[in-house]
Amino acid sequence: MIYILIILGLVIMTMSTSKNIMQKVSNARNEHDEWWGVHWPIEGDLVGMSYLYFEKKFLRKEEYSFPRVKAKNNVNLVLSGDSYTVFVPDSAFGVGSYKYGRRYFSELKFELDSNKKNILIFEIAERYVKDYFSSNRVYNEVALVNAPKQEVKQFFPVPGKDEPQKSKFDEFMSVCFNPLINQNLEYNLFNYNVVNPVRKAKAWMNYHLFSRASGDVIVADDGEYLFLKETVNKKNSKSSFSEFTDAEVSQLIRNLNAVSAHYKALGFDEVYLSIIPNPVTVLQPAGYNGLIPRIQNSIDLKIRIIDMYSVFKNTKDVIYWKGDTHWNNNGVNVWLKEVNKILQADSL
Repeated sequence: MIYILIILGLVIMTMSTSKNIMQKVSNARNEHDEWWGVHWPIEGDLVGMSYLYFEKKFLRKEEYSFPRVKAKNNVNLVLSGDSYTVFVPDSAFGVGSYKYGRRYFSELKFELDSNKKNILIFEIAERYVKDYFSSNRVYNEVALVNAPKQEVKQFFPVPGKDEPQKSKFDEFMSVCFNPLINQNLEYNLFNYNVVNPVRKAKAWMNYHLFSRASGDVIVADDGEYLFLKETVNKKNSKSSFSEFTDAEVSQLIRNLNAVSAHYKALGFDEVYLSIIPNPVTVLQPAGYNGLIPRIQNSIDLKIRIIDMYSVFKNTKDVIYWKGDTHWNNNGVNVWLKEVNKILQADSL
């Protein structure tokens, strides 16, 4: 028996280490209702993470809908986005041509059109800004079709800090062990539909007895929203309340300016940055570190801005799902309105 457990443990460790195997496993298990499956609810990702299915106010009650905009201009739009914009169709933009790539999931290989105005937009959730624009990965992930991968000689440290030089041992360990191994082990060992009743019972007790959510979820101070824990925890770099020094701001702005200059040199007429605020930034702003306005309002910033922080902060509409990390239908359509306004002006 002990040998069977050792072999099973080695198999699970191997699966959890391999990115390719984990992709196949998650494709096979996700969104299946069988006992071995992992059901990711359409009711909201934070609802799924916290198992708060019983609290109806947190459930998503509608899906996205987008107005169809006729192409009114000669813009070739290239959009590097994330899960906020992955479902936005090309018909929602009034442009002549459109190319989309989802950050961290796929490379965005674009072509420029000399007969059109070429516009590049980086749409990015606030919690990813410091990490993504502190490395050279953007240059290879967002690149011309058929262009060879390039080693851009640009100083891109972690904001305000020099990146420590990796030893040969560190490089060897990063190859041998997936950095997400702990998350993958939890997925392979415990994340099964068969244990959902136990998780739901625990979630019910935490919520009703202690006014807390389970897992990586936080209940808002007013009790009306759920927030991703990493965006609230002051010790997490993705948090709206973590320390963000002036030196870090300056370095991040230098990095963004370098990105803008790089893509303009490739042939883009304009390069835009659109930071989507963490829900907690807008809904529970006390103690906010000011990441977005401190970047956007800097006199040194060269990249052009699509400012959703000011728009969201001043709107009276509900713009985020109550039990999901993303904007709702109002939020995405407010963003589309601002984007199309800019695209129309740029086409003149």
